[in-house]
Amino acid sequence: MELIITENYEEMSAAAAEIVVSLLKQKPAATLALTTGNTPLRLYEKLIELQQSEQISLRETTIFSTEEYLGISEDAYFSLYNWLKRSLLQPCDIKPDQIIRLKGDALHPDKECEYFSQQIEQYGGLDIIIEGLGTNGHIGFNEPGTKQNSRTRVVTLSEETKEYNFQYWNHEVPDRAMTIGMSEILAAKKIVLLASGTKKAEALYKALKGPVTSEFPASFLRLAEQLTVIADKDAAQLFMQEESVWQST
Repeated sequence: MELIITENYEEMSAAAAEIVVSLLKQKPAATLALTTGNTPLRLYEKLIELQQSEQISLRETTIFSTEEYLGISEDAYFSLYNWLKRSLLQPCDIKPDQIIRLKGDALHPDKECEYFSQQIEQYGGLDIIIEGLGTNGHIGFNEPGTKQNSRTRVVTLSEETKEYNFQYWNHEVPDRAMTIGMSEILAAKKIVLLASGTKKAEALYKALKGPVTSEFPASFLRLAEQLTVIADKDAAQLFMQEESVWQST
């Protein structure tokens, strides 16, 4: 595990972009699993800038969109896939046949989740997964209580997650969602966990220093040798208060 502490959010995003760029130079047809939300937004903007200046190309990649609200169509403004499409996929001219997503309005959600898992296996696993950190320790929509061996599935969202996401919806947030499982996250060849801001400081410390437990799913990431955590100083403040800040273990 590697912990990289940056001066601010901009530097955090740049460090994450460097990792993605390095992967694409080695493997243009890489599989990228991407999350949504405020934390990775600047990273995606940087990838757009690099693509438009022809320093990288995402045109051979396969993109896995790793979460979706249950019962939400892809065209709905609050669809997480729609968010990812606006924030990265369309500006980078990524075609529909490059994208594997969880269809929130699927008639058989459980089968949809099973298909998503099968696609990960068919593509030989995920080369990289970008994840953010929930204040309650969730990764994706893997809420407290998630088992380490969980696979892609339908989940019930915690009240804390729904309350946090209310700021984006401005009305009632769905009770259920679909999410990539912890086992599939842990199996990725590279995991990049991003954390920014003082609100994430306690969660980050618990994830990396607390007990490894299903009650705080982010702690499972410590079981993955291929984990890189990139946090700005605000999110990493509890580490910086210790006598020494470690870079790797």
